[in-house]
Amino acid sequence: MPLVVLIVLAGLGLAGMAYALVRFRRDLGLLRRGVRTPGEVVELRPVTRGNGPRTYYPVVRYRTADGAEVTATPGRFRQTPLSAAPGPVTVVYEPERPNRILVESPSIAGRSSVLVPFVSLLTVSVVVLVVGIGIYVSRS
Repeated sequence: MPLVVLIVLAGLGLAGMAYALVRFRRDLGLLRRGVRTPGEVVELRPVTRGNGPRTYYPVVRYRTADGAEVTATPGRFRQTPLSAAPGPVTVVYEPERPNRILVESPSIAGRSSVLVPFVSLLTVSVVVLVVGIGIYVSRS
């Protein structure tokens, strides 16, 4: 039984780490190569996480370089949630897929918007892996 637990938790932990690395590289690439344009947060979708502070994921409206109006959200696990009110922001979008966006953060050279989710997912994945190893070692 401990071997099964080890295999499952190790698999989940390693898969989570791989996913975190792939997302982080993609999002850093978007920050490097993406087109920056002014946008506006038109809606804040609430995120419920227990009794902690209420945070929101932004729904952003902006215009692409060819003038098309796009309304998009960075996605639940792509970006750090906001606590701010609707208003103007800088949007970074992929020209081939204008719905793939990040809202640029002024801190840490704009990278905190992808750094915090990466570190969070990586931490959870490592914890799952370590718990699996710990269960295996303690029961073997």
